[in-house]
Amino acid sequence: MKAYLPRHIAGLLALGVLLAGGAWADTIIRKELDAGVSAALRSARILYLEASLPRGDAQLEAFLRQYLSSADDWKQYRNRQMVAIPCGRLSDTARRRMLEALFPGDYVDGDGWWHTVAYDGASGTESLAALAEWVAGDATLVARLRTADTKITPDSPLVRGQRVLVPRELLLPAMRTPSPGHEPAATPEAAGSVLPPAAGGVLQYGEDRQGAYAEYRLQKGETLYRTVARFTDYYENRDILEACGVIQKRSGIRDARKVCAGQRVRIPLEMLSDAYQPAGTAQRGNYEAMRAELERVRSEKVTSSGLEGVVVILDPGHGGRDQGAAVSKLGLYEDELNYDIACRIKRILESETRAKVHMTVLDPNQQHRESGARRFTHDDDEAVLVTPNYRIQDAKTSANLRWYLANDLYRRERAAGVPERKVIFASIHCDAVYNDSVRGTMVYVPGADYRRDSETPAGSLYRRYKESRSAPTATCTASQRRKDEALSRAFAETFLGALRGSKPPVKVHSAGSPVRNVIRQRGGRAYVPAVLRNCCVPTKVLIEAANMLNAQDQAALADPAWREAFAAAFVDALLRHYN
Repeated sequence: MKAYLPRHIAGLLALGVLLAGGAWADTIIRKELDAGVSAALRSARILYLEASLPRGDAQLEAFLRQYLSSADDWKQYRNRQMVAIPCGRLSDTARRRMLEALFPGDYVDGDGWWHTVAYDGASGTESLAALAEWVAGDATLVARLRTADTKITPDSPLVRGQRVLVPRELLLPAMRTPSPGHEPAATPEAAGSVLPPAAGGVLQYGEDRQGAYAEYRLQKGETLYRTVARFTDYYENRDILEACGVIQKRSGIRDARKVCAGQRVRIPLEMLSDAYQPAGTAQRGNYEAMRAELERVRSEKVTSSGLEGVVVILDPGHGGRDQGAAVSKLGLYEDELNYDIACRIKRILESETRAKVHMTVLDPNQQHRESGARRFTHDDDEAVLVTPNYRIQDAKTSANLRWYLANDLYRRERAAGVPERKVIFASIHCDAVYNDSVRGTMVYVPGADYRRDSETPAGSLYRRYKESRSAPTATCTASQRRKDEALSRAFAETFLGALRGSKPPVKVHSAGSPVRNVIRQRGGRAYVPAVLRNCCVPTKVLIEAANMLNAQDQAALADPAWREAFAAAFVDALLRHYN
């Protein structure tokens, strides 16, 4: 877990430099953010917020909570009229607003944060280390920033006009939202496009006889398979391979095994994830509306000391006769791995926090004991804890009973006075993607546009269970669906940040967005998994911990220490989520 203290201390030191003057008393660039509030940059390296403060504790607290990372820090600014607040004390959202004001040429796309050096000479000289601290939260990541000039080192002075990319996987969660309106102009080669560019210029859009498409140029080492994994929401190997075939034919590629850097590939527009749809389309509009809702719910902070009053519903995926993915020769079975990780999360939460934990599944022989094994033996005695228990025989029945149980638990906790945003549902899984370059953790959230107003599973067998009889139909409104997706994305991004910040870091999926809101299949079908689609807990995620068909991920999953680190990162994410 990345320590907060060094960053905080760095902020205090920066403030001391600001007030000291002397050799650092160079040009200060100011850009107004709000009435009486300005983003300030001194010597092109020291970022801080200048604010004229209101009087009265109530007004002061409400005012400063908009900008501070720690809700209680406002007390330190009592009886002050004008303050300079260092970067390290500001929330990531406030910091992003400041950077966008000071560097209007910067933008974020699917690759990361694109920075254009704006200041040098008399106004000071920018540095890669400062940029890494601002947008990634860690100046030591400087060596992983990319520039067009390969001669630039972490210590090189930057020159106005140079472009720097901070890769998306390094960015703080608040810095990863794409920046509509900051995309670069289309290149001359894309002059024939009839649709406006989006995704920061990574894709260009056009039409041919077969309809609208997005065009992408392969980078060194990229394949059609990885391109599909990056820009679409296909999940199953057979669906990805079929999509590769469609794209290969559409692009006029004779042999997909011989593609090289610079190869143009045309992706049918209907295959693209909403985030990569062109500006002006309904799908892109819905995506932007969801991002706006995400920022809104983030601004409404819900806090809890030590997770007091927080309820966590853990759903270890598969089980019983449904083993999920498996690599038998290595002793790796998805349901056993899911259960072990969930048990570890439960133990850490109950021993180190004040959170309340529910499990949807129980192995009666193992109970809630985690395993130190590197190889597992598959058993089939797990049961979903509905009333009466359902010993898992069928995957679909099991999935439906899990959300019935989660909904029943949620209603009971709400009736007991637990706020809706202090309940979190997490379904733990591992995926199996047939490409050894695809690895790391992904998170699914409930896509608002892929859920229905109501859904009732077919079949009389569900009436045997109390949780189903009490509320047989899952219902939700359009506004609830939008809010659910935003809340779920907020936690998902916090969780992925916790994985990246763990010691050592846990690999996060990097072939496209690690947060997805839908799974696409052949024939145009798109769906959200039932445990997310019909669960009424507002904040809900389905976590794919690792790719069981990737050798590095296999080694990680087999290691009890890795499973413990993964569980600890989940708990750390909860602590971060509730401040």
